[in-house]
Amino acid sequence: MDVLTDDHEREQVVRQWWHEYWKPITLGIVIALAGLVGFRQWQSYQLHSSQEQAYTLYQEQAKLAMPNATLDSANKFIEEHKDVYGALLALDVASVHAVKGNYEDAVKNVNFAKENGGELIAPLAGIAQAKIQTQLGKYDDALKTVDGIKDESYAIECSELKGDILFAKGDTEGAHNAYKKAIDLSVEKKVAINSLLQMKFDNVIKTGEKPAYITARENIATQTK
Repeated sequence: MDVLTDDHEREQVVRQWWHEYWKPITLGIVIALAGLVGFRQWQSYQLHSSQEQAYTLYQEQAKLAMPNATLDSANKFIEEHKDVYGALLALDVASVHAVKGNYEDAVKNVNFAKENGGELIAPLAGIAQAKIQTQLGKYDDALKTVDGIKDESYAIECSELKGDILFAKGDTEGAHNAYKKAIDLSVEKKVAINSLLQMKFDNVIKTGEKPAYITARENIATQTK
């Protein structure tokens, strides 16, 4: 199983979402930074500059999705932005390298994101690192990396990724339990169960268990009541 497949199948949706919501996201990041750098530093922090950086980031991400895209512009942006913006783009570049099998370069970009993205980007960097480790067959390292992600906001994604790792390792039972946990968390948190997770669970479903697509349908019905 290629654990990077999910990212590419959802790429267009994510990029459209970012196109529509980059401004409020930027504002949220800026507000968060205000608490980190302190009131005095915040007074000198330029909101306009941050918006420009966020928009430039979006443009660079869009370029990476183009056929035969080069990484020169993205690498230049990363070199000039040792911050959350550069960290986000570094993760995109890492994904490009990983798909091409350039794992050494992928790891370098993930490490950049970990070192420069702060707590905001750390979970995303950890997820990217675990996927690369899985591609390299370092399953135990990948599991440790996922277990090290403590942010509850990523609990569902981490459980699903753990299932991917265990499945790749040949542990079907463990993969089943991890996917089941991801589904249960989705129901608990009242969020939609993504179609890829449904297919993964149904691929390792046990006799007599409820198929994930039924659970997903019931979950949606509960949310609309």
